[in-house]
Amino acid sequence: MMTRPVEEDIVRRALVGVLMPTPLESIKKAQYGPKKKFRMTKRPPPEALAPAPVEPPPAHISILEQLSSKTLSVCWSDPRSGHYADQVWRIGLARMDSFCVLTGMPIRRGDPVFRPRACESYFPANRDRMILASAVPSCPSGIMLD
Repeated sequence: MMTRPVEEDIVRRALVGVLMPTPLESIKKAQYGPKKKFRMTKRPPPEALAPAPVEPPPAHISILEQLSSKTLSVCWSDPRSGHYADQVWRIGLARMDSFCVLTGMPIRRGDPVFRPRACESYFPANRDRMILASAVPSCPSGIMLD
């Protein structure tokens, strides 16, 4: 007679669990959304303005074609950062001092440069490399940046 209430309790708990399930952690609403992009309003710290270390040029880099006035198609092959057969590079302003991977010329902060396109879900290994816009033969000298 003692086992009867225990079995009924198990059945009752199973029915309650089926009829009123608790939300799973994976289904619950995320507490944090994607990061918002902010413009830099303060002066960067001095270590951010330090010159970039000189690195050897990649094993092979070539501009395949200019897709538009603001994008290039680049073939990149480097043992440290991988191989990108048809990588899209977009024009922008240099955020730090560096060197052009095509010519080796110095790049200063604020110079117009081409960089690999990156987003929240895609971070290429060569995303910090740059090509001076003036080093691209078919790129006009007066580049309009939006």
